[in-house]
This record gives sequence, structure tokens and C-alpha cells, in this order.
Amino acid sequence: MTSLKNTQIIHFALCVAVFLFATVTIFINRDEMIFTADFQETAPFNPIFPIVSITTIITSAILYKKMMDKIELNASLDTKIGLYQSAFIVSMALLEGGALLNIVGFLITSNAFFLIFAGLSLFIMIRKKPTKEKLITELNIQYPETEKL
Repeated sequence: MTSLKNTQIIHFALCVAVFLFATVTIFINRDEMIFTADFQETAPFNPIFPIVSITTIITSAILYKKMMDKIELNASLDTKIGLYQSAFIVSMALLEGGALLNIVGFLITSNAFFLIFAGLSLFIMIRKKPTKEKLITELNIQYPETEKL
């Protein structure tokens, strides 16, 4: 199994975990579900959980870029892919953490407002799906090495 397939499996597992947890919490809270952005209604979780979610999204993008910038262009393919996987997993873990925190906020308060931020994190996670084309572009891989992917 290739490194790309491993990364895709990790990506799929993280996205499915967030989606299934959100689905289960919606099922649990379906009778008491409310939607309000009123801070008094869901204190102390609102606005802390949404702010944490936005912070993890921004931090995820910054750390991913910093870790990708450290990859040397003349490094071997295995080194490049290893560093890419590290950057990808750190980025995804931050996004997942923000999403899960807001799902827990929804589970505790029954306020669907938190699901907006969990959904935003999940959407970004899905968009980050690793593909061969993204690897070639982001790691600047040239012809003979592209066939090894």
C-alpha cells in the first residue's frame, strides 16, 4: 500500500469520525434541539467553543503552511512524503479537535448553533483530501518520481 493510500485512509477515518459523532448527537438531541446564538442561553460554552473552532481552523492552515515550507525541494521522495504526512495529520487533528469540541457543545446544550462550526471544520477537512495531483503540486515532484506515487 502506498503512502498516498495510507494518508487517504487516515483522512477518510477522521472525516467519518466527525460525521458519525455529529449524527449520533443529533439523534440523541433531536427532541430538545434549539438554535440560538444568545450567549446567556448556552453559557459558558458560547462564545468559547465557536472561537476555539475558528482558532483551530486558522492555526491548522498556518501550521500546515509552515511545515510544508520546511520541505526541501531536493529531498528524496520518501522524505517529502513523510514530512507531508506529518503536516497533513497535524492540520487534520486541529480541525477535528475544533469540530469535536463544538459537537460536544451541542450534545451538552442541545443548541444546534455549535453544529455550524463543527460543519465548517468538517467541510475544510473534506476539502483537504489528499490526492496524487495535490501531492505532485505541493511537493513539486517531477516525472520519474511521480510514477512512484
